[in-house]
Amino acid sequence: MNPTNRFMKTYTQWLPALAIVFAGCGGGSGGHSHGHHGHDHGPTPPPAEITLSTAAMEQNAVRVEPLIRRTFQPTREVAARVAFNEETTAHVGTLVHGRVVKMQAHLGETVNLNDVLFIIESPELGASQNALLKALAAVVSAQSSVTLAEANALTAQAQAELKNAEALIALADNPAVINAAKADLAVAQAAHVLAKNNAIIPQAESELAAARPAVTTAQKLVETGRKLAVSGALAQTELQRRETALQTAKAKVQTAEAALTQAKALQARDQQAAEAALTAGQAAIAQAQAQQTRDLAAAKAKQAAAIAQLRAAQAKENKDLTEARNALTTAESGVTQCRNQLRLLGMSADQIEAFIAKPVISPEYIVRAPRAGTVVEREITLGENANPEQPHLLMLADLATVWVLLDVPTSQAGGLKAGHPVTLVNPETGRRTEAKLDFVSPVVDTETRTVQARVVLANPEGQWRPGQFLTVHLPGTEPAQESLAVPTEAVQYVEGKPTVYVATGKERTFKARHLILGAEDNGWLPIQRGLSPNNHVVVSGSFLLKAEFGKAAAGHDHSH
Repeated sequence: MNPTNRFMKTYTQWLPALAIVFAGCGGGSGGHSHGHHGHDHGPTPPPAEITLSTAAMEQNAVRVEPLIRRTFQPTREVAARVAFNEETTAHVGTLVHGRVVKMQAHLGETVNLNDVLFIIESPELGASQNALLKALAAVVSAQSSVTLAEANALTAQAQAELKNAEALIALADNPAVINAAKADLAVAQAAHVLAKNNAIIPQAESELAAARPAVTTAQKLVETGRKLAVSGALAQTELQRRETALQTAKAKVQTAEAALTQAKALQARDQQAAEAALTAGQAAIAQAQAQQTRDLAAAKAKQAAAIAQLRAAQAKENKDLTEARNALTTAESGVTQCRNQLRLLGMSADQIEAFIAKPVISPEYIVRAPRAGTVVEREITLGENANPEQPHLLMLADLATVWVLLDVPTSQAGGLKAGHPVTLVNPETGRRTEAKLDFVSPVVDTETRTVQARVVLANPEGQWRPGQFLTVHLPGTEPAQESLAVPTEAVQYVEGKPTVYVATGKERTFKARHLILGAEDNGWLPIQRGLSPNNHVVVSGSFLLKAEFGKAAAGHDHSH
C-alpha cells in the first residue's frame, strides 16, 4: 500500500472520532445550529466595531499602545509538514501466514513494550513445531542405533580376538615342539656319555705309560744289585728292597694295562649305546620336526582364519556403526533446521526450549509491541488473513516528539545548517513555536529541486499532529530591516488568521484587523501587511475583544 492510500485508510478510520469531536465544538454553546428555511444564508460578517466599558478594560487589563518600529532579521517562508518521528516509530508485521483470531490493539490506544497487539493462528507455525518433535524423535532413535552398533562392534571384536588368542595358544602348546625338545635332550645326553667315555681311555693310557718306565728302572737296579751282591758290594737287604720295588712297578703296569683294557671295553659298550641313542634321537627329532611342521601349518591356518574373521567382523560392524552415526548426524541436523525455522517464525530460544520440555503444539503466533507508543495505523481486522509480504499490519508511534519536514528550494537553501533557529506556524490555528533545525540534507531532490531539512519538535500535549501542513520561517540572508511590530500577546487568531484590535479614535472602541506577519523575534512580530504607522493597537487583554467580537457575531447569526 502506498503512503497516500495508507494515510487515507488511517484517516477514514479516524473519521467517526473526529466527527464526534467537531460535533461537540460546533453550533455555539448551546449546540444550536441553523437549518435551511427555504433559502441559504451567506456568511455573516462580524460587527465592524466593539466598544468596551471602562470596568471591563480595567478588569481585563486592556492596554492600548501605538505601533513601534523594530529591527528584524529578514526570513524566508517555506512549506513544511508534520510527520512521525521515525526514530520512535515501529512498523509491526508478521513472520508467519495465518488468520487474525484476536485483536487487542485499537487505533488511538497507547500500548507498552511487549503488550499483546494481536494473535494470528498459523498452520505454518504448528507444522514447524510438529516437524521439530519428529526430528527430536529421530535423534532418539538414531542414538539408540549408534549405541547398539557400538555394542555389536565390541562383541564381534572380542569374539574374533578370542579365536585369535586360542590359535596362538594352540601354536604355543604344540606337542610336536615338546617332543622335539625331548629328542634334543636325549641326543645331548648320549653325546655327553660318549664324550665322557672318550676321556677315560686317554687317562688309562697315560697311567700305563707312566708305570712302564718305573719297571725298566727297577729291573736295571735289581740286575745291578745282584751283581754287586755276589761281590759283596751290596747288602742283601738292599737287593731285596730293589726286587720288591721291581715287583711293585710290574704290578702297577699290570693294573694300568687292566684299566686300559677295561676302559676300552667300556668305551666300546657306551659307544654302541650312545650311537643307538643318537640314532633314535635323530629319528625322534625328524619325526617331531615333521609333526611340528604339520601342527604349525594347521595353527597358522587357524590363526589366519581368525584374523580374517576379525577383520570381516570389524569391517561389518564399523560399516554399521558408521551408518548409524551418519544417521544420528542427519537427525541432529534436522533438529537444528527445525529450531532455525521456528526462530525464523518468531519463536525465541527460550520459547523453543519450553516447547521441547512441554511439547504441546500451539499454532498461535502472538505479536507483541516492540516499543511503547500509540497505535496510529492498523491494516488488519479480526478474521483477516495476514502474511509476511505485507509491508506492515500496524504502526506504533511515540507522539511525544514529531518531525517537521521542510522542503527548501535550492535558491533558499544556501548556508542552511543544523542548529539554525526557525519559527513554525500552523496557518489553521495560528499556533507558533520556535525551534532549531536538527538535520539538513546534503543532497538535492532531483524531482522537486528542493533540499529537505528537519526539525525534531517536542509534542507533550499532542498539539502537533502528523499530516498537518505548516509554514516555516527560516533566517534570511539579507541585512536586517526595520518594520512595524506588535508583541505576540497582542495577536489573536480568528479562523486561523492572525488578528489585532485597533483603536478607532472613538473612546474605548476597537475594530478587528487581519494581518500578514513575519517570523517572531524575541516576543515581537513584524507586520508585513494590515496596519499603518499611526495605528494604536491593543497589546494586552486582546483575548477580551476576541471574545466580544465572537459573541456579537454569534448573536447576529441567531437574530436571523
